Amino acid sequence: MLWVEAFVLFTVSHLVGDFVLQTDWQALHKHGGLGRDPTARRALASHIAIYTLAFVPALVWLGSEIGAGAAIGIAALIAIPHLVQDDGRLLAAYLSRVKRAEDPSELLAVTVDQSYHVVALLVAALVASA
Repeated sequence: MLWVEAFVLFTVSHLVGDFVLQTDWQALHKHGGLGRDPTARRALASHIAIYTLAFVPALVWLGSEIGAGAAIGIAALIAIPHLVQDDGRLLAAYLSRVKRAEDPSELLAVTVDQSYHVVALLVAALVASA
């Protein structure tokens, strides 16, 4: 399988999981979900579960090419970075320290967040095709 095929499938799955299936409640409450706030934890966990389910068709197809175990590993490679990114604290630190945006606009935050997601999916596609 070519990496570009996997990347296209992962990108479409990402768009479905992150925009079509994510609820407003998840989007509003997931930040800080790796911390102590039970509402944020629940929002982030439910988002990641639904987000990862959006990849099932791509992972089933991928599993037929590379095996079920490898496809499960790729699922983890997709879900775990998304979990960390959507916690939001590393993104906020990046925006503050690297981009020097102390009060970033929502557009800047979403654009940087989605850029990181695309890079993570590219890495997953490259690993899946190796």
